[in-house]
Amino acid sequence: MVAASPSGSTPEGYVAGTTTDFSLIKHGESYPQRDFFNSEADYPLYYGGVGIGKTRALVVDFFDYAGRCPGSRQIITEPTWGMVRDVLVPTIEDCYGPQEGVGFSMTRQPPIDVRFPNGSEIWLRSTDVRPERVLGSNVARVGMDEITLGHQEQSFDYLAGRLRQEGFFHQVKCTGTPKGRNWVWKRFIDAPMPGVHVYFAETADNPKLPPNYMQRMLATYGGWDNPLARQELAGQWLQMTGQVFPQFSRAIHVRETDVAWKTLKNRLGGIDFGGVSPTALIACGLDSGDRARAYAEWYKRQATLDETMSAMAHFQVEWGVEKWIADPSGKKEIDLLRKAGFKVSPAKHGNRIMLRVQILGARLNVHPAAKLPGMYISPYCHNLIMEIETLTWKPDVDVDQFERGAPDHAVDALTNVLTEYDGVRAARKGLTEPVLVYGDY
Repeated sequence: MVAASPSGSTPEGYVAGTTTDFSLIKHGESYPQRDFFNSEADYPLYYGGVGIGKTRALVVDFFDYAGRCPGSRQIITEPTWGMVRDVLVPTIEDCYGPQEGVGFSMTRQPPIDVRFPNGSEIWLRSTDVRPERVLGSNVARVGMDEITLGHQEQSFDYLAGRLRQEGFFHQVKCTGTPKGRNWVWKRFIDAPMPGVHVYFAETADNPKLPPNYMQRMLATYGGWDNPLARQELAGQWLQMTGQVFPQFSRAIHVRETDVAWKTLKNRLGGIDFGGVSPTALIACGLDSGDRARAYAEWYKRQATLDETMSAMAHFQVEWGVEKWIADPSGKKEIDLLRKAGFKVSPAKHGNRIMLRVQILGARLNVHPAAKLPGMYISPYCHNLIMEIETLTWKPDVDVDQFERGAPDHAVDALTNVLTEYDGVRAARKGLTEPVLVYGDY
């Protein structure tokens, strides 16, 4: 890849970061966000904790370039189409919404393209397809938002190879929050490729955070002793090892139901579909303090769908389950259950492993002020308790994975429900990956 036009010089009039309204870069002149914006390195990476303005930096940078380099073609990617819709497009609207229709136009259905009166274009794409389907034409620049999520190395290599639009400055800009020692860590941090320049910020470095934001986030992760806090807030590249939920304690979290299940609100059932593996159902509700109560369990290996439906019907009659939240990968099973008359919705976590761990871990954490956890589990949920206690990280892998053979079926069923309670959303103000809407626990 080259960092300039074939002639060896950047386009006339191009000086990085000279014409943008810096009110859109919210963190001040010394903040790494602006340094990333100004970078002319081949492969700049802006990484760190959540809330450091990664998506905004890409959007402002690429709009700036489009305005100053007529006829340029650029592409900004997200790991999924949902993130293009829920993160990237809203960030553009936040930054430039009043200018739409005059300064640029933007389609709203895939493929989503931004076009400027001077002939420049920015294409918004997802990398969760075959790389050659992401892009067919040559471009001047590529921006990959949240490059650490999923498996995007092949897309990175393919897109870098498309930087061939003649007469323009060529560059791949990337952002992300560390997700284990994966390929990004290897190629940008451990043994950097030629042309790499790294810009880093912790969540606490952002002076524009809402009041008590860091305190709430630390409480959610269980403090700095929890490796997830060091990864998500301090931007550390960790190799997850050991117990997935070290904060779990039978003495704290397991208790007899001291409230009748009929007094619980929002009674939901979680489903994790098995085959040869067990199928798991978990009944859960919220008490008057909005603490989750897992109060019933069904767990069966090689369960047929008829057996599962029979158990679901029993849960509705005996345990008052009002609605079911299912494994989103079980689309066929969800459709059959709906046809059988069950109210079933797919869980909103998209099966992202670290998000599921965060969801359950946030509920297991003991709130420092109240000295109480965010949930309790009935001692009759034997398999759920066993799985939480024994679930461990798989060592020596490039991405975060659970240890092979460690059962997580009841854990997944519970997490499906907790996702519904705690509201996974894509934040629009600088947080570029789905986060929790935290309860006061």
